[in-house]
Amino acid sequence: CAVPASETTIVASGAKVEGIFHCETRLHVDGEIIGKILSESIVTIGKQGKVSGEIHASRLIINGLFEGNADCDNVEVLEGGKLLGKVVSKELIIEAKAIFEGESKIKTASEEAPKLSYEG
Repeated sequence: CAVPASETTIVASGAKVEGIFHCETRLHVDGEIIGKILSESIVTIGKQGKVSGEIHASRLIINGLFEGNADCDNVEVLEGGKLLGKVVSKELIIEAKAIFEGESKIKTASEEAPKLSYEG
């Protein structure tokens, strides 16, 4: 996935990927991914999409099914979307008629990167 961030990688309906998925681009999942997704961009799970495992991304948009742990700055569960698991994010948005079962934790500045302090 080493292409410009404006590009989108698509896992089409009927496709199944297992393992670790590294992606610098946007990722749109209409198929199925089992494992770990590491993205510096936006991960979107389409209405037919299913992801089981772990997602680390700047933003996660769920229209289909996600089961597992998500560590993203922004997580959005859209109408018809289903999130089952644990979320650590700065912002969590759950639309009406979306399903969220699990736990949510707010990502604080201290959890992102250790800050150095100088005394002097």
